Amino acid sequence: MPKSKPPRTQSRTKSHAQAHHTRKPPHTQKTLRVIGGKHKGLKLYAPKVARPSKAILKESCFDTLGSYIIGMHFIEAFSGSGSMGIEALSRGATKAVFFEQDKEALEILRQNLTLISKHIDKQAPKQNPQKSQNYQIIQGDSLQNLPTFLATLTDSSILYIDPPFFIRQNYADIYEKCANIIAHIHSRALGLIIIEHSSLYAFKECLGCFSQVRTKRFGKSSLTYFAPKELC
Repeated sequence: MPKSKPPRTQSRTKSHAQAHHTRKPPHTQKTLRVIGGKHKGLKLYAPKVARPSKAILKESCFDTLGSYIIGMHFIEAFSGSGSMGIEALSRGATKAVFFEQDKEALEILRQNLTLISKHIDKQAPKQNPQKSQNYQIIQGDSLQNLPTFLATLTDSSILYIDPPFFIRQNYADIYEKCANIIAHIHSRALGLIIIEHSSLYAFKECLGCFSQVRTKRFGKSSLTYFAPKELC
């Protein structure tokens, strides 16, 4: 009698379970990349819930900043993956502060910051680990937490705001709320404010102690820059 073949159900089930266990979910795919500085080329994770900034927009932003970013603190509101703040660290910012509320985005942000720390360790293995922790995560609603944080700001900083597109996510007054926050900023430590927004929306020329100095459009997205007024 020929020997019967062993049942394959168990091995298939085990194999399927292992594949399911090791397969990365869609939100952990590395679809972003650091485009300049000491971490140039490093791939980053992107969450599904976020609308990541276009590479051309990011490159334009940091080309505009140039050497001004060196030694500054970079504050990223509605940070998502933290792509802009991480780019700032790569290009010479001494610290990045990330404001984010969504749990999935926070998980991805922490993963990306871990990637940066590991990259630093590879570049300088003998470096004190504490020196690589040049970031801060503030969990919660950016619109609620940002005013309190900015009220006590003392370090020279750049503020980057990237709120959800209201036309896509039903945030009808999100830009008005951001404008109101800017209009009530009185910290002299804030040297520049950059807002990434829908090209369908135009901010007022002046918001409190800040005046608009530049706007650049990238299809559906635009960047608007605000600098402190000389007399304020």
